[in-house]
Amino acid sequence: MSGFFDSGQKINLDQSDVRISAENGLDFSQDQTIGIYIPPSVKYFSGKDSYLQFDAQIAGDVDKAKGSFATRLQLDPNTGANSLFSSLRVYAGNRETLLEENTEYASYVSVKYDYSKTDTEQKKRALREGCGVWTPATAGTLGTTKSIGNNFLYNPFMKVPNAGQGVGPEETLTTEWDNTDFIPAKITIPLHCGVFAENSKVFPNLLTNGCYIELVMAGQRNLFRQMDGVLKERRMRLNPVFFGKDNAGLKITADDEIDAVWCRAGVNNQRDPQSCPFVVGEKINFVKDTKDGSTATTNTITLGKDGYGAVITSITNDGTLLKIGFDTGTKIKVATGMDQATENWFLFSESVSAATEFSPSCKVSNVELICHQIDMGDVYEKKMISKVSQGGVVMFDIPSVGVQTHSQLSSDIQATIPLNLEYSKARGIIALPTDAKLYSTAHQTSATGTYLIRKDAGALYQEDTLNRSNRTGISGVSNGLSKYNFFLHGKMVPSREISTAKTTDKRGGIDAHFISELEKGLLACGIPANSFEEYASNFIIARQLAIGKNAVFDGRGKTARLNCKYEGSVADVNAPSVNTLWKMFIKHTKTLVIKGDNISVEI
Repeated sequence: MSGFFDSGQKINLDQSDVRISAENGLDFSQDQTIGIYIPPSVKYFSGKDSYLQFDAQIAGDVDKAKGSFATRLQLDPNTGANSLFSSLRVYAGNRETLLEENTEYASYVSVKYDYSKTDTEQKKRALREGCGVWTPATAGTLGTTKSIGNNFLYNPFMKVPNAGQGVGPEETLTTEWDNTDFIPAKITIPLHCGVFAENSKVFPNLLTNGCYIELVMAGQRNLFRQMDGVLKERRMRLNPVFFGKDNAGLKITADDEIDAVWCRAGVNNQRDPQSCPFVVGEKINFVKDTKDGSTATTNTITLGKDGYGAVITSITNDGTLLKIGFDTGTKIKVATGMDQATENWFLFSESVSAATEFSPSCKVSNVELICHQIDMGDVYEKKMISKVSQGGVVMFDIPSVGVQTHSQLSSDIQATIPLNLEYSKARGIIALPTDAKLYSTAHQTSATGTYLIRKDAGALYQEDTLNRSNRTGISGVSNGLSKYNFFLHGKMVPSREISTAKTTDKRGGIDAHFISELEKGLLACGIPANSFEEYASNFIIARQLAIGKNAVFDGRGKTARLNCKYEGSVADVNAPSVNTLWKMFIKHTKTLVIKGDNISVEI
């Protein structure tokens, strides 16, 4: 008889890392599938301590005949290299029994990363996963919101011009940017699913005859981003500011022909060529800050090198100011006068936005799964196999996410979205409404004409004046939602509708009750609610189904739906503007049942 203070049997665990390469190739590109098999010889592994490792190499697409010029590119700064994958599946070793599936993987990771991030976590993701990070060296000085998508000085995907050399007043950049300026980034990312990063338990790999992981790479359409500090329709006030056509601040008059412009000293940290967000070979233009978010005046530029307009041939510091030069043989012609004394004119990139075709790529190579192997010892292993062979049953819980989708037209101002909660152990719901429109790769990369997140309508001051999404299809859009409620098993929950009118106002605002419900829903889904910074740019609705760490909600046979109301008028800036694709993530617990040679999954 064991005593009250008997600690029971102790197991000495040996731990080691096993490198497993992809079995179907060495290099992968967009829309291809990566397959990795963890053999049963890796008897037990810790999924949360395992990670995927590879090199990611971006290649731009410079084709001046099609309107695409040199520019810096990066992956999504919020999710980093996780955005490379559109879906994830994990099978048992027989490759038939599906243990895990997430067909909206990039969107799910975007919710996790946007709402769970801290400054420390974001810096860690920047080092390991190719995410962006805010840095004072590329920050704005005109009151814009903080951007993690403008770090071109310490970016893992590209070189810094003249890196390692002294930066002095005499420094000049004249070499045109090309694909040799992109460098392979060494990436290590966790796999966000219940078998791996979201499970703290040791997985019994020998009982499932191994595991097979299938990762489908995303297409190019929604994969690449320009720097925020060169875009016209995201944070325009983060861009370099026009000072004059000479270093004395001489204004430009209509139909002037010039071969250089000077930027305002120190504004948005524009001091030397390395701090300039543009590159040699980039096509730029000028836009007037209207201060009220209305349609801004864009200059018309003719002439220029080879007739392409304002293409940068040099970036230099003339001793006092940052100077951007164009072709001296054929000066550019500026149609609209610009006076820096009375107006703010910002420089922005036209390298991508005006392209008729734009096809950048990202090659993934040297793919390896670093599997953290756990040696449980011969005694434990033999005892488990003996129990299974004698008719015993091994049951293993897997935290999982069920994915459902539903389409909604912008004209549906009273929308009813059905939910399938046929899960015996559900915990929470995350509803992510995404823009359903298919934008071109050029417009998506440059945030041209995409979903409008913020706009200053004059009555309220909005920091960025205008901010459009460059993550449409991945992040959530509020689309002018006024209020919502869930209907679960004959009851409206909460008992009163949740107002979101202030939260979805494009001029800014927030609803306390909505944020409270969002926090409870995120925690129920296992996502720490550490940050609400992206509540407008990645809008979601969340609902807690079970209270407590060990509590669950049995949704089998129960009706469920999400009711949404859109009450903005047609002329209102907050009226529904896009068709949406709702992505529903149902957090629940699966049970892996192993009996003899039979493997089944109960939900």
